[in-house]
Amino acid sequence: MAAFDSAITPVAVTPANTSNATLFTAADDSSVLVDIAVIAADTTAHVRVGITPSGGSVHWMVWDMPIEDGNPIGSLGPYFLQSGDAVTVRTDTADDVTFSLTGVETT
Repeated sequence: MAAFDSAITPVAVTPANTSNATLFTAADDSSVLVDIAVIAADTTAHVRVGITPSGGSVHWMVWDMPIEDGNPIGSLGPYFLQSGDAVTVRTDTADDVTFSLTGVETT
């Protein structure tokens, strides 16, 4: 059977605290790109981006990367996910950083 790619509806999250947040969970095998922008910080924010395998723990791909207000980081990845895997994000400043994701799912 042939595989078909379909665009993922872009998603975004601005964590309200400094705990791990789920940005996206794959319903099918996926290839995704993550963009990060600081939206309200007066200082440098530090961010983490990781992949959480279905039923597993986070594997951090980016660890405490400094990002200044007005200097977004675009297109980290691509990260390849299997069905049930999640993209997990975290920041050291609440309500200051927006993470967004785009990509394709293969069915």
